[in-house]
Amino acid sequence: MRVLTIPPPAAGHVSAMVPLCWALRAAGHDVLVAGQPDALPVARAAGLNTAEVGALTELTNELSKYMPPELFPAPVFGMRDTDMGRMAWEMTARERVGHAERHLDDYLRVAAAWEPDIILSEPITVVSRVLGGALGIPVVCLRWGVDPTAGPFEDTAQAMLKPLCEQHGLPGLPPYDLVIDPCPPSLQVLDAPAGERFRYVPHNGAGVLPEWATVRASRPRVCVCLGGTIMTLTGPAPLLNLLEALSGLDVEVIAALTPANREAAAPLPFDVRVVESLPLNLFLDTCDLLAHHGGSGTGLTATSLGVPQLVLPQFADEFDYGARLAEAGAGITIPDQAGQRDIDGIRHAVQRLLAEPDFRLGARKLQEELQTAPPLTSAVPLLEALV
Repeated sequence: MRVLTIPPPAAGHVSAMVPLCWALRAAGHDVLVAGQPDALPVARAAGLNTAEVGALTELTNELSKYMPPELFPAPVFGMRDTDMGRMAWEMTARERVGHAERHLDDYLRVAAAWEPDIILSEPITVVSRVLGGALGIPVVCLRWGVDPTAGPFEDTAQAMLKPLCEQHGLPGLPPYDLVIDPCPPSLQVLDAPAGERFRYVPHNGAGVLPEWATVRASRPRVCVCLGGTIMTLTGPAPLLNLLEALSGLDVEVIAALTPANREAAAPLPFDVRVVESLPLNLFLDTCDLLAHHGGSGTGLTATSLGVPQLVLPQFADEFDYGARLAEAGAGITIPDQAGQRDIDGIRHAVQRLLAEPDFRLGARKLQEELQTAPPLTSAVPLLEALV
């Protein structure tokens, strides 16, 4: 079986697809990751073959035209039942539709050369559904985590892509043939269409276990992580606000940063232990708290290890992630701009998360829920059956 994998140009989304690609390779199937240059380094580092389609930083460039750093955080993304929230997701869908219109022919050329049997994609890469329909092969959606693309995103994609679909003999945008969902039900948004549940497998790259991570710290250890791409939109403010809040507490701070994020935030406000591109799952189990932006890859890694979380969401699904995490009792979310600029308020939230045992109990319950799902390897026969 040949599996054409189509991710968006966001490193975290590509990382979420790697474990299933590994499972497919281990079962003897061929996997090719086709995407924009932004997506491919993660895939190649994971030992996967790639094909380049499109231009560098297309997604970030398009979004930055409409959303300069001063507009973040953008909590309207967590309000899909309002006019402004609907407009925010419609904007996101239009960007992904534009990508499909510009690059469908490029993907068709890759497919003509490689002849896939099935396509593996994820919720926002809508070009995969047009491609699968045009080729007459199944398309599988692997969710990266919390998935709020039902409603305005899906409605807009269907309406705008109808002409392109008709050009290829399709009545409209085809549905996915299978949805694989690694997100625990207690975290998943309530309106997400049902999917086949499987266990989340963290993939944060590869690294060397540092000596300090082999033991628990003598004081609370807090990890700060803003992911790999969100700071290209927001600038360093979310990271600096978190670090300033932590500077007044008796805690050990681990800042997990990409080299670009570290440079953007320099100089850091106080002495923190900075780790560059070190996999979170290599050391996060020694931490008492993870403070982050609400990316599902970052958050579900903490969930898999039973670590409470403080979420400062900035964009898109991050607001739904923070809200659902708080509802599950496993953390606190601060979604609004005023709250994220209130250093004393952030500091108080950290103190609560470290002092109140109910948050760790909530995190452990989510961990148990995640671990009871079937292993991701058992998803492979479902793809084989589709072919």
